[in-house]
Amino acid sequence: MIFNYIKGVLDRYQAKRQAKQLISLLNDGRAIFSSFGEDIYLSDFVNNCIDRIASEISKIDIVSVVQKPGSIRQQNDEITRLFRFKPNPLQTTKDFLASCEWLRRKDCNCFIYPQYEIVYDQAGNPYRNYTAFYPLRPTQIEMGLDEGGAVWEIKFYWQDGTSDILPYEDIVHLRWRRGKNTIIGGGDDFGRPETKNLLSAITTLDKVMQGLPKALEASLQIKGIYSAKTLVDSDKIKTARDKFESHVLSSKSGIIAVDLAGEFQPVNVNPPEIKSEVMSFLKGIIRERYGISEAILFGDYNDDQHESFYQNCVEEFITEFEQAMSCCLFTQREQDVGHRIKCYYSRVEYLSMQNKIELATLATNTGLLTLNEINDLFGFEPFDDGDRRLQSLNFVNTQIVDSYQLKTAGTEKTPQGGSGSGKKV
Repeated sequence: MIFNYIKGVLDRYQAKRQAKQLISLLNDGRAIFSSFGEDIYLSDFVNNCIDRIASEISKIDIVSVVQKPGSIRQQNDEITRLFRFKPNPLQTTKDFLASCEWLRRKDCNCFIYPQYEIVYDQAGNPYRNYTAFYPLRPTQIEMGLDEGGAVWEIKFYWQDGTSDILPYEDIVHLRWRRGKNTIIGGGDDFGRPETKNLLSAITTLDKVMQGLPKALEASLQIKGIYSAKTLVDSDKIKTARDKFESHVLSSKSGIIAVDLAGEFQPVNVNPPEIKSEVMSFLKGIIRERYGISEAILFGDYNDDQHESFYQNCVEEFITEFEQAMSCCLFTQREQDVGHRIKCYYSRVEYLSMQNKIELATLATNTGLLTLNEINDLFGFEPFDDGDRRLQSLNFVNTQIVDSYQLKTAGTEKTPQGGSGSGKKV
């Protein structure tokens, strides 16, 4: 019984030792998978999705306008001037918009500070003269009422450990994804980013991408394990292994004569086959969160695919940006008379050549675009006297169409060489 017990212990130890040896050979003594953690933004695929959206949003033109029923007039004020090239001394308009979208997508909240100075007009009325717009990157925020209970305030905590308190109405607040929290974006009911479900797909995708090259490398290196049958020390095991390898290297017929007590166990390590459907499924879960298709991510899309991308990502940002900026930058009186922030995004540039030709035909028939705007549509340079519109004479103003038809119906048509009856038949 004692012998059987000792034999069982030795067998289990031998099996465990061989298992450890196999694992060590497979991963070369290193961990096969590194820990992904809880941060989904360590994934290149997630960052690529956000970067694709931010790059498209950075193409938006921002202007200050006065909007009234039937007319929109652009204002040549300091807001339009700042967003024409550089909203602040450190960023161009393209960088500013991309930075705002990155913050909005990663933190689910983007705060913009409009820097201004109070100036007075000729009548002595004060108004704000905006000098810069800065996207903020706090580590934490707190919101609440002031001591008097009349003004909402927001407290920003910064990376250097300091904090600042500002009136909430002086901050432009952009949100992404909502839960039950009525103030802060994030996705869950407490205003925090909800990434639990997405993290599972990202972790699986990350393990697949880490495991494939390592499994392929192992399949090319590992051929088998030689186990010595005698209880010898480590030096003798090494000698036995070297002698066995010399037999392998010297064999030319494929038959090896082994004169030492040992056993060779071949190990067949085949790299795993990951079907394209599995990879597409995992990537599709990630893309679904950000509302972009595979074609958009790869830059190989048609008109319809880009239109869908615009409605899912770009249009949503435009709506939020226009409303948040307009209510923060203009007083209630200015809003009442039509002051707005407008975003213009050229969807025409992504049309196919055939659709551009159809649009140019419609524009010349209706006077929708000037000749230089049509030239720009096809990539041609503007020319002198090109800022004029053409319109077909086959169309009539809707306000006079009834009187025009009545007048035409009562017009006498007199044939040549004769007199008419005074009425048109």
